[in-house]
Amino acid sequence: MAQTSCLAGIDPSKASILDAALKSAGVSEIVGRAQLDVTDLGHLEPDVLVCDIDTVAVDGLELLRRLRFVLPECMIAVYTGNTRRAWGRDCHLAGANCLLSKASNVFELAHGLRGAIRTGCFTDPLLVA
Repeated sequence: MAQTSCLAGIDPSKASILDAALKSAGVSEIVGRAQLDVTDLGHLEPDVLVCDIDTVAVDGLELLRRLRFVLPECMIAVYTGNTRRAWGRDCHLAGANCLLSKASNVFELAHGLRGAIRTGCFTDPLLVA
């Protein structure tokens, strides 16, 4: 299951845990991007995109809608610290396949990514409790 992945807009201190989780989930190639640039990501065409929209300067849900439009086949995972149930619902409705909690460890993140890659959808239990 060769997959190309991109980490975009991720705090550098969190990149290593997400990198390890993606590798554990079977992703072979991981590319990092400091910014969540829709045009750049559209040219990159990753199979899996892990992004953090918690602190973007624009509306995060609108950014997700744009990403879904330019990456229709991509599994988009939102890495978030927001635990409100409505936020998770809104992210899924905007185009996210997967929601991962910033409070999860590498094993929990890998489990979620594997599930989302396999089934097309995953919501971290920490976000629905």
